[in-house]
Amino acid sequence: WIEITRVIAALGILFYHSSLYYTDYVYTPTPEGLSANWQTLSSVLTDKFGHGFSAVAGFISLFGFQFLDVFILLIGLTMALSWRGEENYLNYIKRRWLRVLWPFWLAVLFNFILSALDTYLLDGYIAPSWNWFAAFTFPLAFDYHGKLIQHISGPWWFVPFMLAVIVVSPFMLKKANEWGIKNFLLFFGLLTLIYRLLSIYVFGAHTNYSTITTAVGDAPFLLIPAKIFLIALGIAFGKLIKEGQIPKSKLQLFFNALLLYIIGFLAQFYWLGWTIAELFYAPAIVILLYVVFSEISQRFFTTLMTQLGALSYSFFLIHDFFANRSFKHLGTESLSAFWQTIILSMIFSIVVALLIEKLIPYFSKAFSDGWSYIDQKLML
Repeated sequence: WIEITRVIAALGILFYHSSLYYTDYVYTPTPEGLSANWQTLSSVLTDKFGHGFSAVAGFISLFGFQFLDVFILLIGLTMALSWRGEENYLNYIKRRWLRVLWPFWLAVLFNFILSALDTYLLDGYIAPSWNWFAAFTFPLAFDYHGKLIQHISGPWWFVPFMLAVIVVSPFMLKKANEWGIKNFLLFFGLLTLIYRLLSIYVFGAHTNYSTITTAVGDAPFLLIPAKIFLIALGIAFGKLIKEGQIPKSKLQLFFNALLLYIIGFLAQFYWLGWTIAELFYAPAIVILLYVVFSEISQRFFTTLMTQLGALSYSFFLIHDFFANRSFKHLGTESLSAFWQTIILSMIFSIVVALLIEKLIPYFSKAFSDGWSYIDQKLML
């Protein structure tokens, strides 16, 4: 079910970015009340998505940003499930960082090649060379929100965030065992709440899913403290699964999660709730998907989802290129362009993600062998 959740989250983010390009960022949730949000949202849905199935798809797409928080929660969950507590800290960081960086570097390479082809063949565009240097040598040119690499692909702010999560995760995993789940969640919940309130009411920020203008933009919400409770929730959920302490009644779990999601969904339209909404809807989505998919035993489906789930990170790294360029060339005037972009982006992103995963062992070995050769030649 974890791999199924990853696949759904990756597709949700693709739909989200595609809907933003298609609607020209005309709607993101704002803390102006449910009525004001619904008025704007219904207008966008009618004008751009029409009625029926497309309107429902448009509605879901415009709230697809919620699945990025699902990804963040899954990071904590999978770390808790795989944590043994015996590995040397530096070895742990190195191993985990390389699992993030190798797909990223290859995604940069494919992005560069495809951007060059788009520029040469279709009169597209390519980012400045300094940004490519920053991407290829990342995290050499490191900053907390990946501003240099965001010029190539906006969603790449998530890469430095993941590296930061890896650095703090051994501490969190250790404290989850020492403090107990209740105290663990209380500490990180208060830390996140205080930081988020400071970010909006003192620093002058806005959540990173909104496009309203504020003093410092979304910068504070790209840092670990803004999301650390989601990681803590993931660790706690993973720990409960590992220890067999998940409630037996799936039906009760489902309706509790559904209520939690409704609270989080409605909260994002009001000032106080806007600050903490994702701390409700992200765990709710994960629990709902756990209830629905944890008992699936159909072999072909589970095998397929496992294979696609393994591609989800590489898919995430490359999907924005195809979504962005497709709309550049197909235009945003017709609903058919939206669906064509979704289908093309999905297919090409899966193909490139598959290539990235297949090439990682060869590139890592070539780099290791090359460095060993240079090291030996220069040795006194």
